[in-house]
Amino acid sequence: MNEKVRLGAILFVITAVTGLVLGGVQQITAGPISKTKEAQRQEAFRRTLPEADSFVPAKAPSIQGVVDVQEARKGGSPVGYAITVSVKGYAGPVVFVTGVSSGGVVKGISILSQSETPGLGAKAGDPSFAGQFAGRKAQEFKVVKSTPSKDDEILAISGATITSRAVTEGVNLAIKAFQQMGGAK
Repeated sequence: MNEKVRLGAILFVITAVTGLVLGGVQQITAGPISKTKEAQRQEAFRRTLPEADSFVPAKAPSIQGVVDVQEARKGGSPVGYAITVSVKGYAGPVVFVTGVSSGGVVKGISILSQSETPGLGAKAGDPSFAGQFAGRKAQEFKVVKSTPSKDDEILAISGATITSRAVTEGVNLAIKAFQQMGGAK
């Protein structure tokens, strides 16, 4: 019995020390990780609304999937909104920013995080897919599997229809938020 108690005590000490070390590492890295995520978020705002020189928090309408709304400004005047959404993709949440100008034009999207299949759904942020939204009137979009023939159609990523639909749904949520905030109709 003495041997079991000694081995148990050794195991307890090893576990306690490991826990303390991991806790310390988490405390040390939490700040830099948070700063990096915020820098990535700000960069996504700038990519989706490049004409803006600042972004200020705006009151987001209560729409499931809309995570954050930032009013984009240039010289203090509003030029649009950077709307962050989170939608369920094939392999998990896809979080991205959609930029919509004050005039009701989608300026672009920028993926913040995703866990989609590499080579398939992970292509959602590539210009070949994401670029389809840029410059288009803020309207409800739908995904098609063959060459789009209407202004509201988005060509799906081959082999990643679920991800394509999820991202398109997220853009549609951002547009809905924009419209509820009094944006162009």
